[in-house]
Amino acid sequence: MLDKVPHIVSCFPSLSDISIEDWSDEGIIMLDLQPSFVFEEGQFLDHAVLILEGTVRMYKISGSGREITLYRVNGGECCPLMMSSILGETEYEASACIEKRCAVVAIPVDVFKDWMDRYKSFRQFIFKMFAKRIIIMSNLLDSINFKSIRGRIAEYLVEMTDDGRDNLTITHDTLSIELGTAREVISRTLKSLEKEGVLQLSRGQISHILREDLKKYIEQ
Repeated sequence: MLDKVPHIVSCFPSLSDISIEDWSDEGIIMLDLQPSFVFEEGQFLDHAVLILEGTVRMYKISGSGREITLYRVNGGECCPLMMSSILGETEYEASACIEKRCAVVAIPVDVFKDWMDRYKSFRQFIFKMFAKRIIIMSNLLDSINFKSIRGRIAEYLVEMTDDGRDNLTITHDTLSIELGTAREVISRTLKSLEKEGVLQLSRGQISHILREDLKKYIEQ
């Protein structure tokens, strides 16, 4: 484990103050998690997980079975909902699935709490993660409550093609999960946008995306 500390610290500079003795605590382990691995809502956690590499999607499933993506956690980050469950000693209030293979360091809950108490830089990092995700969750709630589905689809497509692409590989099912609405609603709205000439649809693909034209729908 000690051999891996330099790499961990390079991903999480806030851990640079942690002493070698603390890194030697029993139970700190490295894990390699493969895509499709799922951690389900409602469990009590015995480790805090810091993601060194990869991507985890956090999501909720309603009583009716509808799924919505809350946010994603990438390398150099941790999940605030996980930290909240640990600090509040409550059940984990979301589900998580591995989208891209993850290398993680798992820290026993007692060790994690001790580090939070004793190391200011680590504590500040955790609080920053909370603040960042609160903003993301607030934006998600605003989008769900105040924007039309047409506006939400337009916003998603604009965000996902901000690298200059005019196409996106995504199914209607996946888009419905990302936006937390029914597949039929997604399909109907996309067909309407296609008729208006701002995108083209094919199996598993949305192409010829006119980002500037879509932007006018975002506030609708």
